[in-house]
Amino acid sequence: MHSSQQLAPDLANTRRGSLAFSSSSRHEESPVAPEEATRDWTELPRDALLTVLHNLGHVDILTGAAQVCGPWARAAREEPELWRRVDLRFHGGLISSRRAVDLNKMAREAVIRGTGQCEAFWGEGDLDHSVLSLLRDTGALSLKSLRLISCEWIYDVPLALTITKFTLLEELELSNCRGDFPKTCAAAGKACPLLKRLRLSSKRFIKHSLVPADGEATAIATTMPGLRSLQLFAKRLSNGGLAAILDGCPLLESLDIRHCFNIVMNYEMRARCSQVETLRHPHDPTDDYDLEFSAPDMNDPWARMRPQTEYYDEWEFSSR
Repeated sequence: MHSSQQLAPDLANTRRGSLAFSSSSRHEESPVAPEEATRDWTELPRDALLTVLHNLGHVDILTGAAQVCGPWARAAREEPELWRRVDLRFHGGLISSRRAVDLNKMAREAVIRGTGQCEAFWGEGDLDHSVLSLLRDTGALSLKSLRLISCEWIYDVPLALTITKFTLLEELELSNCRGDFPKTCAAAGKACPLLKRLRLSSKRFIKHSLVPADGEATAIATTMPGLRSLQLFAKRLSNGGLAAILDGCPLLESLDIRHCFNIVMNYEMRARCSQVETLRHPHDPTDDYDLEFSAPDMNDPWARMRPQTEYYDEWEFSSR
């Protein structure tokens, strides 16, 4: 697939009546046949054009294909099926390295084009609550999957108020965002009875102090009895928080607690986790982890205030 920056000029060339070739093929290929040289790509049949658009990413459509010509722009704008599952992940570096793009404006445009039929919205980067508010107002009754990654302008309380409208939500991810989301978890658990998959990941485990952070765990345990899959990466929940989740989520089939280094997998905790079919332990390898993360900070700021007589097991981690 072409990048969005490469796609626009290539497609624009087709409008001027010539096929787009790579720089090497221009010198090596035979001359273009007369019928191909004069082909008008603006008259591509609608069904063929939609096939092309369905095979492009949403960033490519918004920044490239939709700017080729009027017919292409109308097809990209007027076909709600293209925007039923919006995926704007992993484009931050690509976009910022080439030209300035307003990611929020792009995301809002994608939501608008879904005309209230958006079933999945996956975003990454500098998205803010204006996108979620628009999604709430236009597509709340159809949204089944919401995944937000590295969205540092998304906060717990505003999201908790918004997520109550997504009553058909089955999947929720809040990864590498700022802070924890206990209120959002509680609101989602109460308002979204179909929720089955939850992913809450942090970029880095930081011990901070002896006080664990079980707010999210408590919300999950008390409001999400139908949960099937749960990933808590680099979170500071305790054994008590994990035990509460295991008691409150009896249908849990998959549990990933890698880099949750407050968890002590002793005999009792291993026995409690035996009900889970697929279990990833705090010290398990992270070779297949698909998000950015950093080495944990295991420093305890309160250590200097007490005698150094405690023994901590060695831990391992891998990083990219």
